[in-house]
Amino acid sequence: MRRPLPESGPALLRAAVVLRRWWPEVVLGLGVALAILGPVLRRGYLLRYDLVFVPDPPFGAMVWGSGSELPRAVPSELLAVGLSQLVPGDVAEKALLAGCLALAAVGAARLAPVGHPLARVAAGLGYVWNPWVYGRLHLGQWAVVAGYAALPWAYAWVLGVLRPPPEGTGPSRHSAVAGGLAVVLGGPAMVLAAVLTCTPALALARRWRAVVAGAATLVGLTAPWLLALTDRGGAIDLDERGVAAFAARADTPLGVLGSVATLGGVWSRYAVPVGRDQWPVALLALVLAAAAVWGFVLTRRRWPSAAWWGLLVGAVLGTVIAVVPAWPGGAQWMTALVDHVPLAGAVRDSTRLLAPLALLQAVGLGMLVESLATTGARALAPLVMLAPILLLPGLAWGLGGQLDTVRYPVEWSAARAVVNQDPAGGSLVSLPWSSFRAYRWAGRVPVLDPAPRAFRRPVIGDQDVLVGRERIKGESRDSERVAAALAVPGDPGPALRRLGVRYVLIQTDQPDGAAVESRFVDAELVRRDGTLTLIRLSGGGSSGSARTVGIGPTLGYSVLGGTLLIALLYPATRRRRMLLSGTFCRRDHQ
Repeated sequence: MRRPLPESGPALLRAAVVLRRWWPEVVLGLGVALAILGPVLRRGYLLRYDLVFVPDPPFGAMVWGSGSELPRAVPSELLAVGLSQLVPGDVAEKALLAGCLALAAVGAARLAPVGHPLARVAAGLGYVWNPWVYGRLHLGQWAVVAGYAALPWAYAWVLGVLRPPPEGTGPSRHSAVAGGLAVVLGGPAMVLAAVLTCTPALALARRWRAVVAGAATLVGLTAPWLLALTDRGGAIDLDERGVAAFAARADTPLGVLGSVATLGGVWSRYAVPVGRDQWPVALLALVLAAAAVWGFVLTRRRWPSAAWWGLLVGAVLGTVIAVVPAWPGGAQWMTALVDHVPLAGAVRDSTRLLAPLALLQAVGLGMLVESLATTGARALAPLVMLAPILLLPGLAWGLGGQLDTVRYPVEWSAARAVVNQDPAGGSLVSLPWSSFRAYRWAGRVPVLDPAPRAFRRPVIGDQDVLVGRERIKGESRDSERVAAALAVPGDPGPALRRLGVRYVLIQTDQPDGAAVESRFVDAELVRRDGTLTLIRLSGGGSSGSARTVGIGPTLGYSVLGGTLLIALLYPATRRRRMLLSGTFCRRDHQ
């Protein structure tokens, strides 16, 4: 049994005790972050698909979710921008990425009911070193990885509710709430993954107070994007074609089900690790997945029955939801669900829900390695522990050299300074009309337009997403109006003025950039630099401030702050005990 931490004493002594007990996890967390992000830990920005950080980011419309598009970056953008106020933006970006990877590895290693150092490392390594994490890093979805990293900590809270550990050995209320907040960063999909992971175990144990307490806390933590979505108003027009476009696909010769069982199946063929399409690699990956599931079977006596069955049920449900859109009948059913339940479209990238299965396999892998290490087959334990790395070497060292750091051209800072210092209202339109860019100075890697994160005022750009040859329609009504104005031949300036546009930013280093600039005849040229042209539409915009935040986002972050204060600072009463641990203590004052 692990001895409890000392409740008092010098901080250095407590740190030494923690380090002595957690040294495999500490080494694992640091090693994983260094092995994956090593070449990009130097100064500079990592720009890749959804991963977009900018220098000196303002608390703009994207942070508050006050635009007409879906508030997908709430509240993750607030964390990114807030951290960038304390340290340079590129340092904040690396800290968040490394922190997500380290917390995922450490959380899984601590969750597995094993004591052998090799087994703990195997569990953490299996949770991080897999095709699921590779695909999300390739697509730049750092917030999704943050939600993924929080799942082991959330399930540790569930275990603490079902079987309270000795005083000082279980997860503290601070780590439980921090884990819940990290889950929220991943958006609706990772919140659903957390619900699938945690709720079945609590329900099987009939801990309804814990379910209610967890649900109340989760609602409070998700209030920023729930109320931002309400403040947006109107129906959510989701493109039904997105269900099929973002469905799981076979990235191995094993088909969709075999690909998903080995934690692959991501919708983008570019986000598939090299070698997954080879039979030997695919078969070995399937054998490892099956062995990990068998290892999880061995944990049945080490966990409460409800916890064991709960995680199994959550993993099965998540896997079923992930593969349903890939089947002809399932795609039609999911499309109908999106039509009647708009929020269902927020989880159309269904392979995100493989996170519970990844957690199950990680725990099982740790148990398998411990079984080998404590029997006559101990020579196989290191090989099984390293199997995830041997099957997926492309995750190492910046996805096999695909990741690199860049620096923004100086004209971006100059244009941002002009626009952000203008007190007049009105939005900014980013052209050419495309949601993704491919900058020569950034290695021609596809990346979301940085303009919405660089300017304080609302930025309107193309919200459509090109998946293969399929163009998936966005959800922004303002974007649709601007697109209609740009589609009319001639000078689009007068039509944009009527829509409240004050500035137009033309990125001339993109395809058709020069042609777009020539269309604006009656407009004031503010700046023309190497890669950017900034023009001001006379009479455009509104008289209001460009920094107005809606009541929905304001109320949402207020609820979030109140939830954190109640959870972390409220005195030790029965109400706080219910909120944090889902149980009542009848002898609080003894």
